[in-house]
Amino acid sequence: MALRIASLSPAATEILFALGIGEQIVCTDQFSNFPEEAKAKPHLKNHQKIDAEELRNYEPEVVLTGTVIQEKLSVMLTRDGFGVVHQDPRTVAQVYESIRQLGALFDRHEEAEALVLKMQRGMNEVKKRASVLEKKAKVYVEEWHLPPMASGNWVPELVRIAGGQPFPIKDGELSHEVTLDEVTAFDPDLIVVSWCGAGPLADRKLLMERPGWGSLRAVQAGQVRVIDDSLLNRPGPRLVEGAQRTYGWLFESVSS
Repeated sequence: MALRIASLSPAATEILFALGIGEQIVCTDQFSNFPEEAKAKPHLKNHQKIDAEELRNYEPEVVLTGTVIQEKLSVMLTRDGFGVVHQDPRTVAQVYESIRQLGALFDRHEEAEALVLKMQRGMNEVKKRASVLEKKAKVYVEEWHLPPMASGNWVPELVRIAGGQPFPIKDGELSHEVTLDEVTAFDPDLIVVSWCGAGPLADRKLLMERPGWGSLRAVQAGQVRVIDDSLLNRPGPRLVEGAQRTYGWLFESVSS
């Protein structure tokens, strides 16, 4: 029997559609905007503090939450009697396992394995292309701007897959605040603006015009790029595209 799903995690929403069960989603969070069909689903506001009574109106049998940002929400909704599945992958391997977990939960084992395999092949193709880069360019990826926060979790892995040297954060470590001195000491060749929730509309000038940041070599060379943050911040199938974009910028920076 098809379960009624409240997908309050944008990553879970993407994964469910990729597994072919998007029609079982009865509502989503406000940031579930991919694929296009997801936009037609009812959206609940306040990503971290979704109203339990509003959620109850959709009569979900399973509620999906994701990442450390919704950890408290998952606890609250569980206390309110909802059947909550919370996922918090922090490495690429854990992202694959989260897909397998949803495949098992909703009886889509084969589809989940196929999706993981497709992602692995995509990552391997990026890694193969990146292997010919003559230089391991240094890459600083910024997840938030007030205050500046370097992207952690799986992002350092993606940078390495793309052929770059990531800002020094351990794989699986949460994103954290950084100082200009730390970024200056790292001396990035490329800066990627991936501000959470801004999508492709982030204004890189806000970074470039910060006091002192204009002295960074990457800023002076014009090597500051903006990416739709869902391609790097969202632990789902499009992380492959995030790695591809990063590789493309690294290729350009090395070739120029």
